[in-house]
Amino acid sequence: MVATDYNTKIMKIMLDNLKFSITDQGIIRRLICFAENEMSSRKPQNNNYVCYSKYGALMRLDFRKSIENGCLIGFRHAEVSISPHYHFNNYLHNGNDLSPKKCLKSLEGIFTFLQIRKAEFALLKVVNIEYGLNFIPTVDVKNLIEGISFHKRTFFIVPYASKPYFKITDATKYKQIKAYAKGLQFADHPEYGVNINTFRFEIKSKQSKCIAKIGIKTVKDLFNEKIYDKLFQSILDEWVSVLYTHEKEKFSEFLKDSNRDKFNYERQKYMKINIETRNICRQIKGQLIDKFLSFQDSANSTQKTSINRGKVKIIDEPSPLINLEYAEFNINITKNNRVGFGTSSK
Repeated sequence: MVATDYNTKIMKIMLDNLKFSITDQGIIRRLICFAENEMSSRKPQNNNYVCYSKYGALMRLDFRKSIENGCLIGFRHAEVSISPHYHFNNYLHNGNDLSPKKCLKSLEGIFTFLQIRKAEFALLKVVNIEYGLNFIPTVDVKNLIEGISFHKRTFFIVPYASKPYFKITDATKYKQIKAYAKGLQFADHPEYGVNINTFRFEIKSKQSKCIAKIGIKTVKDLFNEKIYDKLFQSILDEWVSVLYTHEKEKFSEFLKDSNRDKFNYERQKYMKINIETRNICRQIKGQLIDKFLSFQDSANSTQKTSINRGKVKIIDEPSPLINLEYAEFNINITKNNRVGFGTSSK
């Protein structure tokens, strides 16, 4: 159970999905007993696993078989997948904001339900994490999604024909970026109160070594307040690597040029010329920062931050740096053009 001495200011980014691996045999024996009594058996990913789930696929336990002389003698490890945001909403939706206090309460409920103790958090290795922010853009969300075309030099694609306003790109072999119309996802359920124009920008890290780079190795690390500053910084970094354009075909041709700098050169020129596009990019960046600050404020945090808590100010003069989307915000930016989110102001 999560102890109440954890300060609720720590949870600043919405955790949609979390997957962790367990090798401790005591926890595994307890979980298999729990799964057999409280969950439904389901078809595993392959014959090497035994799988149980609850709430569809939103809570899932996969146990890796240990076989000796053709007989099952136990399980090597367990993989646990949970959805803190859905859990808070009784597994109906994840279209609202998950404030610091609410997210902490959700995690507490999940770990209590799974009978996992606070003292065991360091034994739960995080292998997959999905996090992001929901907000209502100032432009039509359909137009916004249609214009999101590249992450650096990689295409955004629409993986499902039935979901034209859901885009994804493999930023690397172990990390995906998602951009989609969260409001449209729940358009048939107005009772959930999800604004139809809600946009979600999300990162999915698929390998533990990628997650470890931002300081997350075990579930215990998720209760370190500095981790959430890094998660937010990563969201901001990925957004400024997005190319918003309705001229995707033109930029696709630039990718074929023998000069690999051609694409970035044309992107920079495009951003200078297209004022409307530049404004949309910096408005989204400003809203990401505003959302982050609103989460800090909702937790009544005493943590000092290098961000100006007032309205994000955008100057009219474009920056010469493409990774700032030609927008200079009234926040503290380091010499490497990264936003500083320290626990105390300098």
